[in-house]
Amino acid sequence: MEPQAPVQPQPAYGHPLTAFFHVFFKVAAFLVYIFCGLFSKSFVLNFVLVVVLLMLDFWTTKNVSGRLLVGLRWWNEVTDEGSNWRFESLAEGQRTINGKDSACFWWLLYTVPLGWMLLGVVALVKFKIDYLLVVIVAVVLSGANVVGYTKCSKQASAQIKSMATSAVTSGLTAAMSRV
Repeated sequence: MEPQAPVQPQPAYGHPLTAFFHVFFKVAAFLVYIFCGLFSKSFVLNFVLVVVLLMLDFWTTKNVSGRLLVGLRWWNEVTDEGSNWRFESLAEGQRTINGKDSACFWWLLYTVPLGWMLLGVVALVKFKIDYLLVVIVAVVLSGANVVGYTKCSKQASAQIKSMATSAVTSGLTAAMSRV
């Protein structure tokens, strides 16, 4: 029998507390939405609890999780001329993204709105139009993060490509000038 190679341990999360809260607020909002009827018959109380959790999730994802887990951040500036999206990404030298952090961030970023849409269909089928309002708030908030981070990721990729092209071009120009 051949000796088996030792199993390499998976690298730990680079930012475990951030990853925890990235997951926690999303799961808590889902659970409170699904089970709120068991604890309170007051729609207003249930609405407020879920929306507060959704706001905490939105803020955490937008301002903390994105920056620490994937090195990206976005915001929207409103001026007299209109609204402008602003994107920020870590410079290539500063960018060391942990694979588990990144997978946790992107997987949840894209699947959570789908989960809320599924709950929206359930609310429609059960004729719970008031709870459909909660789902709409959830889809809008999580959808804003999806749009912001997708645009931010594309811009960061374009910046890296531009920097690489610029470096190669300047290197070739310098090499050609020596000849």
